[in-house]
Amino acid sequence: MKNIFLLLSLFCTCSYAIELQKYPLVLESSSGEQVTIINTLDNSQALVKVVGVNSPIDEVVFLTALKPHGSIQAYKYTFDGEQRALVTKEQGYSCCSYTLYLPNSRQAIYLSELKDKRAKGISEDTYAQYISQLEQGIQLKLAKFDRDNAIKQSQIALTDASKELNLQCEKDIATSVNWQALDDKTLQTYAVGAYCAQVANSLAKQCQQSAKFKAKVQQFNQVDCEFSNELKLRHTDSLIKFTTAPKAPNQQQFVDAYFRNL
Repeated sequence: MKNIFLLLSLFCTCSYAIELQKYPLVLESSSGEQVTIINTLDNSQALVKVVGVNSPIDEVVFLTALKPHGSIQAYKYTFDGEQRALVTKEQGYSCCSYTLYLPNSRQAIYLSELKDKRAKGISEDTYAQYISQLEQGIQLKLAKFDRDNAIKQSQIALTDASKELNLQCEKDIATSVNWQALDDKTLQTYAVGAYCAQVANSLAKQCQQSAKFKAKVQQFNQVDCEFSNELKLRHTDSLIKFTTAPKAPNQQQFVDAYFRNL
């Protein structure tokens, strides 16, 4: 088979071609996750494939960019609307140490180089798989911001907070959010569920501490939460209106202080 990496590996993704090195770097974790990295000739980019993980990126080949990541470097790709570090590369005494980061997980998976001569044939297979997946739009789909999933995750956080509130206050008080009023940037940038759950968290905590406060809370039926540039908290006989300003400091203290004076 002709070497498609040095002679014919020309595929335009952004009006430029990629030329890949002949042999890959194959890394493996102690629990079996495996990463294949095929650098471009100038080492500015690489095809990266992760296998053996419970993640949407399993067996998907990404064209990543090797960029600074704090004091080290990282192979970065776009997932769910934002650029992320897939594998970090830290220069050591002899060479490098590598760490894998899966999307939607804070776990760092440490990798070591797999010394296997059979890896020589992996580059061409990985490149062919990359082209096939690119034509199917797999990478593009994963790169797009998943608004529905972002809302779902926020709703889970709100539901968990409401369950704790209901348990401690012995009152069914749900938190509602006008999701249509939130643009994609807000949903991408902020943990909306955590911000809007601050009222429920405060009520639950203070009900747990005071039977007198628990009695006061019985008047409320709902919490309405919205995002704005100004932090506000108001209530009527049955409704709590909370406006959270993501850049406002000490929000939980503000909410706690409000309900202590209820």
